[in-house]
Amino acid sequence: MEQTRLGPNDIPAGDPGFMVVIEVDHPLSDLTPQCHTDLLRSVDVQSALVEESAFGNARVVFHTAHCGWWDAGRLALRTEENVRLTWPTVGIEIFRADVWEDEPFFDHEPLGLGDLPEWCLRSDPRRNSTVIVEVEPEGEVPPRLRDSDLVNVIYTRRDARSSRSSIGRPQMIVEQHFHPASAAMSTAKPAISIGMNRSITRIRSVRSDVYRAEVSLRATANRPAAMPQIPDWQYNLDDEGYRYVVVTDLRVRLEGWSVESMDADETVTRSDFTFGSIWADQSGRMNSTDDGWLKDVWEAPVEPGSLVRAFIVDGRRLEVDQWDSLAAWMIESLYDKPVGFIVEVGPSDYVADSTDDAPVVCSQLVVLTDGVMMLRRSRTELGHLLLSDYSSAGLPLDEWQNDGHFEDCTDGYLFTKDIRLAARSCIAWIRVNAGVNTTGNIGCSYRFADELPRSS
Repeated sequence: MEQTRLGPNDIPAGDPGFMVVIEVDHPLSDLTPQCHTDLLRSVDVQSALVEESAFGNARVVFHTAHCGWWDAGRLALRTEENVRLTWPTVGIEIFRADVWEDEPFFDHEPLGLGDLPEWCLRSDPRRNSTVIVEVEPEGEVPPRLRDSDLVNVIYTRRDARSSRSSIGRPQMIVEQHFHPASAAMSTAKPAISIGMNRSITRIRSVRSDVYRAEVSLRATANRPAAMPQIPDWQYNLDDEGYRYVVVTDLRVRLEGWSVESMDADETVTRSDFTFGSIWADQSGRMNSTDDGWLKDVWEAPVEPGSLVRAFIVDGRRLEVDQWDSLAAWMIESLYDKPVGFIVEVGPSDYVADSTDDAPVVCSQLVVLTDGVMMLRRSRTELGHLLLSDYSSAGLPLDEWQNDGHFEDCTDGYLFTKDIRLAARSCIAWIRVNAGVNTTGNIGCSYRFADELPRSS
């Protein structure tokens, strides 16, 4: 059998063969002896083994000899199709056997995720796949396809990025809208172009949420020790009334972290972060009502009405700015409120007195139709508007208005669908201009629109 270094029928020097890996959507730790046997039978390869993936899933692995990456890839796809008849699969991979001996796990983007395409940030990663094609480093003789040109072989270059393994192997990483098997097929032609010029060490296609969690784990392990930072977080109340602190940035791995919160009775509780999922709408606000895109998150339960005081990691306490905690509480409070709902924020010790001309820094949020809110800022007491209707049609969004339309609104108003923008603008206005030092000096009230009594 002829051994060539390049091309779709490439048999690598030394004929090491390839490892074929199929990862299923089931933790190895939960695999019963019967399921273990059934998984091996679905592969129908005598030498196959069941191992644990980097993410903790079960993966079936076997060696195929005397072949190049093209033939190994076709065998992997046929095997994955058989496995998928009884097991949901999340990954498919071929791996040059001589490399496998030293690197049995992925080594992609060891310093963390690169720049993802814009659509990836809006799309459910469980419905997409990430494909990685890795090659040997450039040798002494410059190859016809340089490292910088790897992504040029893909027809959707905006979805591709370059990376390197920790030992210097160049990689092309492509985001796809398909299941891992289909995503691998869609990358076959670009891989042929690469294989005609460079020696391929592995090709892997894996569900994007699994890939990102793996990269997060590896990047955390490789990162030099440093003082951890508080991640961007939000509150969320689920359908059953349970309340959580959630973090959607998977570049931060919160395994071993906990959160400390305190309720109105000054009772302090701590809870640990675990890996879960949640939905996020276009404005990025969290919800448990299937509104928007499903996202993987780190979540920790907290008591209703409590405010987060600190994140705890490795015995170190990271104090949360109480103004940030108050803004997060306000974002939570505004979610899914009916038209006509009003929230007012101002000094907690203010008593209405027509003879007192002292400034009263306050703000007011009113829920309009179609998810639009109106934020009004003022240095005098704000009254309740007698609106003719709550329609948001024709209103300019995300632009501050300072035309003095409302006599009691001295410092402008804003129409927006972004709850986070509205809540943070409201809190920032009070914090900067009210001359108060702590959130304990802030008062808040709310009311719902009145309804006419109607006979049934």
